[in-house]
Amino acid sequence: MVEGLKFPVPPVVPAVERRGSREEPLRLPPARPSRDDLDADTANLIQQTLSDQFRWLAFPAPLERRYADETTRTRIESLRNAGTAITFLMNLFLVTDYVMVHDVFEQAVQWRVWGYTPIVLIGLWLIGKFKHVGWHEFFASVATVLAACIQIGLCLISESPYAQAYLTGLTMMVFFSNVFSRIRFWRALPLNGLYLLMYAVGVFLLPSHHWELTIPIGLILSSTALFTLYHLYMQEYEERHNYLLALHQRALSVDLSRANAELDRVSRMDPLTEVANRRHFDEYLGQLWERASHNNDRVSILMLDIDHFKRFNDRYGHPAGDACLTQVAQALRKCLRRPGDLVARYGGEEFIVVLYKATPDHVAQAAERIRAAVEALDIPHEESPIHLRVTVSVGVASVHPQEKDASTQALIHQADQALYQAKNRGRNRTWGAEVPP
Repeated sequence: MVEGLKFPVPPVVPAVERRGSREEPLRLPPARPSRDDLDADTANLIQQTLSDQFRWLAFPAPLERRYADETTRTRIESLRNAGTAITFLMNLFLVTDYVMVHDVFEQAVQWRVWGYTPIVLIGLWLIGKFKHVGWHEFFASVATVLAACIQIGLCLISESPYAQAYLTGLTMMVFFSNVFSRIRFWRALPLNGLYLLMYAVGVFLLPSHHWELTIPIGLILSSTALFTLYHLYMQEYEERHNYLLALHQRALSVDLSRANAELDRVSRMDPLTEVANRRHFDEYLGQLWERASHNNDRVSILMLDIDHFKRFNDRYGHPAGDACLTQVAQALRKCLRRPGDLVARYGGEEFIVVLYKATPDHVAQAAERIRAAVEALDIPHEESPIHLRVTVSVGVASVHPQEKDASTQALIHQADQALYQAKNRGRNRTWGAEVPP
């Protein structure tokens, strides 16, 4: 033997360093990441927020942005419906105007029908141009405050003995804001304070008021505000809590999907060489065969075996043998240039390659390219009787699935027989119907 060719262990480039290279993609179904961006940090933040109870009705900034984005559409739709409803409600108040403040009924019609209604309808049209829910809540607040101003204004200009009692209509504005329009609690809170202030100013500006009515109406208004604000708080809290629970469930589903995808990917991959295993090869060939049968396309197989691999293991040891298998697998992957090609470890030192819709010339070139690439690895094999380097023998078989007696089993058998001929004729060569003598 030539001393310069002696190496105790063949130098092998770890497959991990090659993963991700553009020129040699892994021919396995990748673990597909979910389209949902619920990563581990977000899932932990959800869990922490659920534990903290968020009693101030506020999430951490990332969750708050997600919550706003995912609930905006339904909230905007709800506020649009609320704007339409308050328009109808304000015109329905004309019945109360006629009964309690009949002397200013004409002004009530003008303010409600010809003033308030067009303003609200125009506002409903305008807010359709804005996609942010904050503008919709602002419009709903302005609409109810304007309605309250009309209520107080009619009360102040009326000389009816029922004018002060007419202020009880403000409770409907409170109820509408807190229950029907469902604006956020922290926006509704100052709005309710404004209603109470408006009531106090209205009572103060009345030419004459009766304490017998002022105190009960004030209590009715303040208690309505208190109870409906509590209802609004609990409703928003429950909505946020249910949203977090749903988000947490989504995060668990995403984790489970990722784990299942990774488990499926690993179950189809040979752990040593990181190419497809026998199971994935069988499934892939079956699916490819069905497609080729339908389209009458050509299916080709290259079956290859590392020459005198047992002697290699005996000489260098099993760790070096594993390293050799890994490097050969990487060389095979690098030689496959089309997306539909597949390389798999068939068993032991045997590998198998599937080529789809390849012409005879392309099949022959791929077989020779693989043989030459393994030889070019220059892995020492001093126990080989044919070469001082690791080599492979390649058997080639091709068929159209619509040919007589064609099957995947027959194709594999044909490639195996061609591999046997390649070995029998001296190894380190390719053999088969597609390979010129």
